[in-house]
Amino acid sequence: MAKTVVIIPAYKPDNKYIELIEKLTDRFEVLTVNDGSPKECAPLFIKAAELGATVISHDVNKGKGAALKTAINYLIKRGDNWVAVTADADGQHSLKDIVAVAELAEENTDAMVLGVRDFSQMPLRSRFGNTMTRGCFHLVTHNKILDTQTGLRGFSHKTADKLVTADGNRYEYEMNVLLNLKEWEIPVIQTVIDTIYEEGNPSSHFHPIRDSLIVFGQVIKHTVSSLLCTLLDYIIYLALLAWTMVDPAIAYLIGKIISVVVNYQLSKRIVFKAKPDWRTTAAYYMLSVCTMSIGSMLIMFSTDYLGANEAIIKLPIDVLLFFVNFYVQKHVIFK
Repeated sequence: MAKTVVIIPAYKPDNKYIELIEKLTDRFEVLTVNDGSPKECAPLFIKAAELGATVISHDVNKGKGAALKTAINYLIKRGDNWVAVTADADGQHSLKDIVAVAELAEENTDAMVLGVRDFSQMPLRSRFGNTMTRGCFHLVTHNKILDTQTGLRGFSHKTADKLVTADGNRYEYEMNVLLNLKEWEIPVIQTVIDTIYEEGNPSSHFHPIRDSLIVFGQVIKHTVSSLLCTLLDYIIYLALLAWTMVDPAIAYLIGKIISVVVNYQLSKRIVFKAKPDWRTTAAYYMLSVCTMSIGSMLIMFSTDYLGANEAIIKLPIDVLLFFVNFYVQKHVIFK
């Protein structure tokens, strides 16, 4: 196998970028992407090439995710077997830690290797944000990633074709890769690295609210979709009770049938972005029939035998069925 490649995306780098490349070139092949840096940065990229790095340039700034995809695609097109490590251009990753991640990646070519930082050594802002996002991430994916923000990662040609398919061209790309690892069946190996920050942590690109929204993005879209369809369903239900003589259970079914058709389109196209086929369509409507039947029976039981209010009892029943629907759609139907 050829030398392991260190990928360094760079936008407006400083001298720490050159210092890092100088340390790396004896041990690694260096592939760096100039992500549309201004002209005054050109001497740094010329110096990087003189030191032996391969420099690829974007005409305009496209974002860290786009730069990483450019580098990975370059290696894929080059062919052969290879191992790569991604490192940041700002000097936050030491040579020792890059070597440690590279060695693990060389030994575990089917895995994603993460260099994870010691939270106790982080500035308070980053410690709080990383802890919050790590908790959200584990809650949603059941995948225990100790540092969801680390840019020091190792992987090989065996997983590269999946990595370039992750959504996002900026900092959200790295989070989206982690969110997909379980679905891609790529195991994770984690090793503790030094925590290096500049004074005041000026280069941190971490935003806890933004990154937590990325983690919960699918849940949020499903919630909004379901709320809109529940509102439609509820309006139809109340209108039928007010203007017709139909039984509450029948009114429930009519409203639910209309909202289910709308919800399927939203779930398929927006929430889970699934390719349409007869299997997912059939499975979705089978799930809908089951939940409608259960909901109708619960409405009938609650109103006829428990004396519950017809307008109010529907809400807790729909909340219960909401969670059942999301779990089955995510893990079975649109998996």
